Amino acid sequence: MKNSHTSILRHIAALAAFCLFMAANAVPVACAGTPAAALIAATTAAGTTPLSPTGPASSIATTGNSTTAPLKTVAYFEAGPYWEFSLIYKQVRASLEQRGLLQHLNFPQSLYISPGWNASNADYRREAAKLMTNSSVDMILAMGTAATKALLAENNGITPIMSIDVADPVGAGIVDAQTGKTAPNLTIQYQRDKWYKVFTLFHQALPFSRLGIMYHDSPEGLSYSNVNEAREVARERGFTLVEYPYLDKAESMDTCTKGVNALLDQGVDAFYISALNCFDWTQGNPQPMFDTLNSRKIRTFARDGSIHVRRGALMGLSTLNYLPLGRFYADRIGQRLNLLPPTAVLEKESYTPKITLNIVTASNLGIDLPLLLLISADEIFDSTLAGVQNATMAQ
Repeated sequence: MKNSHTSILRHIAALAAFCLFMAANAVPVACAGTPAAALIAATTAAGTTPLSPTGPASSIATTGNSTTAPLKTVAYFEAGPYWEFSLIYKQVRASLEQRGLLQHLNFPQSLYISPGWNASNADYRREAAKLMTNSSVDMILAMGTAATKALLAENNGITPIMSIDVADPVGAGIVDAQTGKTAPNLTIQYQRDKWYKVFTLFHQALPFSRLGIMYHDSPEGLSYSNVNEAREVARERGFTLVEYPYLDKAESMDTCTKGVNALLDQGVDAFYISALNCFDWTQGNPQPMFDTLNSRKIRTFARDGSIHVRRGALMGLSTLNYLPLGRFYADRIGQRLNLLPPTAVLEKESYTPKITLNIVTASNLGIDLPLLLLISADEIFDSTLAGVQNATMAQ
């Protein structure tokens, strides 16, 4: 390895510190604007018996509700389709079924709202207002930043909102950075300073000089690409952040391809793969962009981990663990709709970031990966191994 022992030790310390930080700072926000961790601690201290995460439905029998009670109506609202929305939604429903709660809920197709990424903010707010004034709606699942912000702009202060998969709740103005509080009727899960730590880890693990980042020039666009955190880390660590703010609102493949080429022309040696629609493998094919970046020896860092690294990104850091996240929201749906007993201890979402590496990409880029980075990785993709595309390493 080219790295000295001192460098390797620094990598050990950085990776260990980051994992400890992420585990210690997962702060769920409760419906009443109080950090949910405090509510969990209070109920535990009172001597209640926690629900088994995989227990039978009989262990979480509803309080004040019978099997003949009217179904609770849950609306689904997204600005537009995105692969992670679908994945998390399925996990939430699976967790609801596991908890014995799904049978009490109705998800009507008529209340599945998805205006599309080309729709205007006025269109999003119009749909949000319809949901907020619909007396038949008992709860709204808000998928992503744009949907959540539209609902808060039209908020009636009563209808419970479950805000899911928001890229940067603080940067989007959904959660107060100092207090962790949000709207009284909104529930969201987030980790403090998550993206700051992500950029720091990328730079510590595999240093670069000029990091390319692209986004649509809007508050939501800045949030999806974690631009503010990238700027802060660039200032502190001394690398240059090269920005391309000219994506269209839909983050189309055409404008993203132009963005990648423009950043290459400006001499970037690294690129951040953020939560853009053009990187959604279920809606299109980002592979040509990946191939272009790899052919130019660009270090690519993906915030969504495995899905991009298996297709050629150098390194990924997944910041969501879907199973406990599904349980987290399932429990809070049950709590807000009075489908759980008042003494129920809710799932506390905890998470240690998952590091993913692509050995073939590293080899093609001429990079000797630090030993400790290899040891710390949760997933390593190496297509040169016969019959093996993914080697998962135990921690």
